Amino acid sequence: MAIDFKSLKKLESLPASAQAGRIDDNQRFLVLVKLRDSGKRPDYVTPRSEIGSQMFSAEIEAAELKALEADPAVESVSISRRIPLVK
Repeated sequence: MAIDFKSLKKLESLPASAQAGRIDDNQRFLVLVKLRDSGKRPDYVTPRSEIGSQMFSAEIEAAELKALEADPAVESVSISRRIPLVK
């Protein structure tokens, strides 16, 4: 089932590919997750790295964005973008 990024209110940045259409649930994304002040890191997401006590990065499937959206501990989610190589 395809995911509609525009329906995710906690998503801070919308990837260019999402603006063109819907994404398959199993497509993987690198994300930054910001937790609320009293929020606890969700058990269903394995962090790649911790960025302080209230932020972490993770690699997740698009379908997991829906779970983060519904999680009251999560304040926002940003999808990482590749930085172009400068020569």
